Amino acid sequence: MKHLLQMLRDFSGFAADGQPDSGQRRFSLFNSIRLLLMAAGLTAMWYLAGAAGLNPEEDRLWERVRAAQVHLSQWRQSNGNATGLENDPWNCGLIGLEWSSTTTTLGELASKRTACNPAWAVQFSRWFNELGLKPGDPIAIYSSGSFPGLLLNAIAASEAMQLKPLLIVSLGASTWGANHPDMPWPVLAAELRRSGFIHKRADYYTLGGGAELGHGLSPEGEALLRKAAEASGVELLTADKLQQMIALKSGILESFQPKVFINIGGSQANLGDALEILRLQPGLVTDAELDHAGNGVIGFAMRNDIPVLHMLNLKSISDRVGIPYDGSPRKMVLARVNTWWSGAGLVLFFIVLFTHRRWRLEPAEN
Repeated sequence: MKHLLQMLRDFSGFAADGQPDSGQRRFSLFNSIRLLLMAAGLTAMWYLAGAAGLNPEEDRLWERVRAAQVHLSQWRQSNGNATGLENDPWNCGLIGLEWSSTTTTLGELASKRTACNPAWAVQFSRWFNELGLKPGDPIAIYSSGSFPGLLLNAIAASEAMQLKPLLIVSLGASTWGANHPDMPWPVLAAELRRSGFIHKRADYYTLGGGAELGHGLSPEGEALLRKAAEASGVELLTADKLQQMIALKSGILESFQPKVFINIGGSQANLGDALEILRLQPGLVTDAELDHAGNGVIGFAMRNDIPVLHMLNLKSISDRVGIPYDGSPRKMVLARVNTWWSGAGLVLFFIVLFTHRRWRLEPAEN
């Protein structure tokens, strides 16, 4: 009992006569300071590893992309092309059909809606800044028609930063992409340019589908895409087989010497036909992923030390950058995850946890 009373007095900071014990007060003060310093340190690390709001330039970019989407949705409705918009609850204007003559493969509706979020334009601009890009720098955007939302976001971000994009688009699209027979990407892009939301016209088109030569498309669908490319005045790249298309697109990339290569979607020449490409981590690719680069244009870019942004498997990228998957396009903070700061916070917490003492035992008086 005597020892228990002594422990209680130590914990409370009072001596046996009821007066404050100076040693215990110093001990309690030291502990309080430790906990306050830990709290301050964790707060700082949370900020450094946490979310970043939109700066004024990012806010304007977000608004521009969102205005373009709303315009497209209204334009489609006014022109009697509203089929498919029932699957577009946020009026992005870039959601296509479940199936059509220009459809190449199956796609996921939630992924196509996620691609429309204007937050991707902000994320592209942050990637560009992370890569140290400056106005006038050349970049390459090779996209399928499957993700018109991402394509709009990438073009808008590049133009906002005054970059010089090379643009090659595969016209065939998976389900829910730019697969409306009356509104393939060339038609959507023309309206966006006419309304002043973007300025960049594609440099080249491919048919998409198998080998990007239209394999798997119906004759009707292929004819529609050829007509759209011709009407837009953009050259349609042709080859005899996949490897020739890969070489053709890689040669264009090599001549352009971009500061970054952006792959959007699953155009076959971009990916190649080697199975290791399926293991390539989406997002901003690191040199450590070279073994998974494949034998397509992505692999060519990586082997030539061109940074790669691989925009496929949006669920994975969304989780990492903080863009809601299949969420409404609203202004929000994007994650700015820094693994080092997060790890340092955990280390600090466990150091304090295992060294912190709530009381101190002293020898009992005789």
